[in-house]
Amino acid sequence: MVNIKYTFQDSTEFPVQRDFIQDLQGFLKVSEEVIPLERSAIGTKEENRERTAILEKRIQEIDEFQIEVTGYLEKLTQEIESEDILEIKNKILETCAAATSGKKDENLEELEKDTRIAQNEIQQLETKVLSILSPFFEAGIYGAEHVYSAVVKEKKLTGTQVSSIDDMQYEFDLTFAENMIKVGDLYELTLPIRVKAGILHKADKIKKLDISHFHVMSVEYEGNSLNAVLEDKEGEHRFTISADEKAYLILYGDYEISGDEELAASIDMDSIYELIKKLKQLFTESTESRKLRRVLLEGKNVMDENKVQGTLILIAGRYGKLIRECVERGYTKGEITIKIEEPGGIRTEKYLSSSEVLDRLSDIGSEGLELAGILGVTKS
Repeated sequence: MVNIKYTFQDSTEFPVQRDFIQDLQGFLKVSEEVIPLERSAIGTKEENRERTAILEKRIQEIDEFQIEVTGYLEKLTQEIESEDILEIKNKILETCAAATSGKKDENLEELEKDTRIAQNEIQQLETKVLSILSPFFEAGIYGAEHVYSAVVKEKKLTGTQVSSIDDMQYEFDLTFAENMIKVGDLYELTLPIRVKAGILHKADKIKKLDISHFHVMSVEYEGNSLNAVLEDKEGEHRFTISADEKAYLILYGDYEISGDEELAASIDMDSIYELIKKLKQLFTESTESRKLRRVLLEGKNVMDENKVQGTLILIAGRYGKLIRECVERGYTKGEITIKIEEPGGIRTEKYLSSSEVLDRLSDIGSEGLELAGILGVTKS
């Protein structure tokens, strides 16, 4: 990996070692694309609510009319004994019931159709919003904490990433470059187990089991903690390795071999630590794709609650602090500038004017102006 250093214009180290100008441009692009889409989704939902209210009122009026007609005829014929009149009354009521039922069905069918069309439109808009946010959310949100997990289902290793920052949580579906990953693909490893040996008298003996052909069946990784399950093809042997910065645990089936002094002495801890490091790298170096599937704000789905703007506000709050420091440590008024130091002493500068950021956000409308205020950009 090329070692690139990012600093402010006065050469003070940048708090986040990323190309902030590139990420800021990514934030602007995402805002320009998703805010109008969310606006469209809100409009579609409102139109559907209004249309639903109209159709529901129609249905209610039909029900009320039928009740009134029935009540009137019942009252009108209350003291009539003529079979002919009563027969006519019943036929009128039957006709009224059939007509009202038919009209109600028409309105219900129209309501279902309108709702289905609206839901499809909203789903398409929401899918598009997630696809736009996905690449930016991969690395453009600073300071997030990540929890990773992967599990084999139907002979395919798939994973998830759940990230959180402040009141926001966002989740990715992960696919890996390989459907199944062998331990040996990561690091060659043998582990000691106890086996029964002897012809007449069975006794415990220590056997070094090469598990390089075992498959990684599941991995959970959060912070410095990792838990992995390794299993052979036949499912006969299974190891569970758990580790954090303070301790480790190795199970063979349900037996703790790391707690067995004799077995623990035979464990090559350098190999264990190397395997653990490689297992963690699965989620960065062996991940083929990430697909954003859900974003939550204060525990609620931002798509359902029309709160995509809320996530942009949260990110803008973090970016705004960096923008202000860039401007304070910069030499040109109104410019957001960083320096990039590459190997070999090559130094370059990247900048973006505050006025350009403001202009682009202003073009979006009131939502963009709100973001501009949080970013702290003004015309120079």
